[in-house]
Amino acid sequence: MAARDKGKYGLAHLVLLVFCLLILAPVLLLVNVALKSNVEFLNSPLSFVKELEWSNFTEAWLQAEMGLYFKNSVIITFFVSACTCIVATMAAYPIAREHYRGSRFVHMLFMSALFLPVGLVPLVVIMDNLGFMNSYIGFILFKTGGSLAIAVFILVAFVKSLPRELDEAAAMDGCGYLRFIFTIVFPLIKPAFFTVAMLTAMNAWNDFINPLLFMTDKSMRPLTAGLYMFFGQFSTNWTILAAGIIVVAAPLMTAYVFLQKYIIAGVTSGAVKG
Repeated sequence: MAARDKGKYGLAHLVLLVFCLLILAPVLLLVNVALKSNVEFLNSPLSFVKELEWSNFTEAWLQAEMGLYFKNSVIITFFVSACTCIVATMAAYPIAREHYRGSRFVHMLFMSALFLPVGLVPLVVIMDNLGFMNSYIGFILFKTGGSLAIAVFILVAFVKSLPRELDEAAAMDGCGYLRFIFTIVFPLIKPAFFTVAMLTAMNAWNDFINPLLFMTDKSMRPLTAGLYMFFGQFSTNWTILAAGIIVVAAPLMTAYVFLQKYIIAGVTSGAVKG
């Protein structure tokens, strides 16, 4: 390898290292704060923790009633991800294959939704008139509709990469429409499917503003809304708040560890085939 190429690789690795440090630094700072006592944090906020205070996580779980909020988050995230993935798959296949007149226009409508601003005030009025306030079903439908644009965008690109000969072979064998989608199309677009599922789950799990607007009943709010309990009018317990943030982030980080091979495959396949 020439010296010039070695220099390029060295510079690329240095840039990547800087970006990794920029990403990891806030995470490590958060963990450092979560393991401190409140007195130690107030005396030296940026110093390394001297005595581990594991009770912060217990206090965060109990004070914010995270058991109830965790159940709400799991219900909302699971059904939003499942509904989004199923509806997006059913919509992406006929759009990609242009099975009906105007499919390109429908595709453009989905794409335009990626760039349109969200009008919170009209949404609150619509949700209230439909009786969807303080409703799991209403909030799940709302989040599903908001996630369909990016889901269809990803899945359409993957379906287009599938050979049309599969459609013809399935039709000759008498394979029904729904059976073809779920038994043939779905296994082939599994990387994109898991990518959509992970992105949708992240959006639903981390949502903070919408539950406060559409879930006025505190017993129905998700886990992120429970973090608001730590903000007081005159003071905030930052160590317990940091522990609560870690509790909220831990499930998604764990899910990413198990699904990363599918997500990376989905991203790289889309880059090559798209």
